[in-house]
Amino acid sequence: MIQKTVFALLLSALAGSAGAQQQTPLSRHPEPGVQVGIKGGLSIASVIKTSDNSFSSTPLLGFHGGLELQLPLGRVLSIQPEVLFSQKGYRTTGTAFGNDYDYRRYLNCLDIPLLLRINASRAFGILIGPQYSYLLGTHTTFKTGNNTIVEDVNNNNGNIQKNLLGGVIGAEVQLDEHLFIYGRYSLDFRNNNGDGTSTTPSYKNQVLQFGLGILL
Repeated sequence: MIQKTVFALLLSALAGSAGAQQQTPLSRHPEPGVQVGIKGGLSIASVIKTSDNSFSSTPLLGFHGGLELQLPLGRVLSIQPEVLFSQKGYRTTGTAFGNDYDYRRYLNCLDIPLLLRINASRAFGILIGPQYSYLLGTHTTFKTGNNTIVEDVNNNNGNIQKNLLGGVIGAEVQLDEHLFIYGRYSLDFRNNNGDGTSTTPSYKNQVLQFGLGILL
């Protein structure tokens, strides 16, 4: 579902950029310069199960934010490194011992994507590339009946992977000289947990992000 949403977003943005290119051909664009941007917005996180078929989850809403740097290689291509704080994780609900429960696990991560930016037009860029993620800590909430349990963990457990590599694909649309919007999908290539346990199942993080940015 998340992947289909991303592809629909990209196709829609591409259609809009095609009309813009007819009015402003790429060959007439001025030579771009180095730009720094601040960005942030909504994260819709979920996981891909890799072992326990009995484990099920639903998307978890969070946020992300940070900086991007656009390093042009010409009019069409740019290198775009970023540094982001990103919330990942999952949510599960169900019934245990006759009571409904709501369990949410937030993974607070430092994401460092190194992206290739393809400028399809002056206002529209496609992004793709690898991403390094470092797990800063975990915040969990467990609600059942009138009881709520909150726990923060720094993840010193050696079985939990703190360093993960993944991939990103997305797009940015320039609204004016400074303001832009974006959407992207990211996926970890490695499981978060080597063995998988009843409290920490083995899975890969995937996140759909939408946000607003400003070029300085």
